[in-house]
Amino acid sequence: MNKFFGAIGFSLLLSACSSSLPHQYTCENNQTFDAMVMSDTAIVQFNDEERSLPRIRSASGAQWESEDKKFGLYTKGKEAMLVWGDNTLRDCVLVR
Repeated sequence: MNKFFGAIGFSLLLSACSSSLPHQYTCENNQTFDAMVMSDTAIVQFNDEERSLPRIRSASGAQWESEDKKFGLYTKGKEAMLVWGDNTLRDCVLVR
């Protein structure tokens, strides 16, 4: 019986991973990205690409950034900015 419930739980976890991440932001020019923020990592999806970004120290708000600084998520309250290679999405607001 426990194996059965374990298999169901694992299946639900996999199906949850294949859907969009729990938070969606809408930015200038109606661009959007999805993010799942954890204590030490943020997983971000933008333009059919997904990256895991480690949290870095910040004086205000929260920040996650790749070592090479080409990718970053910067939040404060419900507002955010996303740096994704050559793209910078400003004036982003949490919608869900």
